[in-house]
Amino acid sequence: MASVILHVDDSPSIRHWVTHVLTKPDVKVISAVDGVDALNILATTEIDLLLSDLEMPQVDGLELATAVRNFPQHKYLPILILSTRKAADFPAKLREAITGWVSKPVDAEDLRRWVNRLLPG
Repeated sequence: MASVILHVDDSPSIRHWVTHVLTKPDVKVISAVDGVDALNILATTEIDLLLSDLEMPQVDGLELATAVRNFPQHKYLPILILSTRKAADFPAKLREAITGWVSKPVDAEDLRRWVNRLLPG
């Protein structure tokens, strides 16, 4: 069974690149355009990893991570943030809700290493 990653980013080019980098026979990437879209997907789809941008319209990465942690079925879901902001600038509430973060720009191999560490099995 393939692992499922939900990737959330308001940039179409970043969504395309991440999908290209991470999709393989045993990994499926689903894209969401913002936090609202991601929450709708999470309500109906089982995922193994949430990979999200931080700065997005409507529901940003902090609001998304906080909302995800409020769902019992997602309490332990790995959440990885991709951001141009440094982790030291993240609010404490975000650092408590996420599993890790990767600074943009990120190269394909670094992103794959992070994802491989966080996916089950």
